[in-house]
Amino acid sequence: MRRYQLFEFLDQAWLPARLRVAATAYLRAAHAATPFPGLWAEKISRVLEDCGRDQIVDLGSGSGGPMHLVVKEMAAQGRRPRVTLTDLHPVRSASGIDYWPNPVNATDVPAELRGLRTLFLTFHHFAPSTAVSVLRNAFDQREPICIFEVTSRTGTAVAVSFLIPLFVFLITPTIRPVSAFQIFFTYLIPVIPLLGFWDGIVSQLRTYSVADFGELTGELRSDDYIWECGYIDAQRVPFRTCYLIGSPKPRALR
Repeated sequence: MRRYQLFEFLDQAWLPARLRVAATAYLRAAHAATPFPGLWAEKISRVLEDCGRDQIVDLGSGSGGPMHLVVKEMAAQGRRPRVTLTDLHPVRSASGIDYWPNPVNATDVPAELRGLRTLFLTFHHFAPSTAVSVLRNAFDQREPICIFEVTSRTGTAVAVSFLIPLFVFLITPTIRPVSAFQIFFTYLIPVIPLLGFWDGIVSQLRTYSVADFGELTGELRSDDYIWECGYIDAQRVPFRTCYLIGSPKPRALR
């Protein structure tokens, strides 16, 4: 496994809360400008249908993440599951989606939180041993899990990361609501563009590949649980991103 477990600012507990919120606000706006939410919604809807579930437990939600975009896309497809946001460090979300008030560790999800587990753009933060524990917890509890990234450990993806400061400048005006703090630390003192630039490059280098997913799930095998991994090709994105889905096999197919 040739990924790199490097330093990201958004991983650090000492990062000022207002700066963290501003950085994630940019990320949400950036996700809305891509086709990814619709592509993720299609795969999640299929897993919900196959497993007969109508609940989603989003892990590592932060201040909401892209889940509100995915929920909107699923509603357009005629599916309205019940969604609960969770995080190890819960924060208030302005998305209007229910947020679990207690800390939730993705390696040990409380039994009362049942449903399809999602991780958007967070799995690359886990070291391999922790990543396996996250997958094992879903596998042992026979809960479906969907993991999606927008990064890729490829030369093209790393090259695109050098444009992140420009993207921050262009996308910030679309943030709603946009704060004076966000404007100040984007255009006057460009802390957010530089933070995004560093974390963006590091995220590409930390991202798991399809081969890595096969290695991580190698010991998590059973006749009643299926692993699926592959690539997502999104228009206007010059590189492919990986996904991993685990789901209990429908009884009719066992």
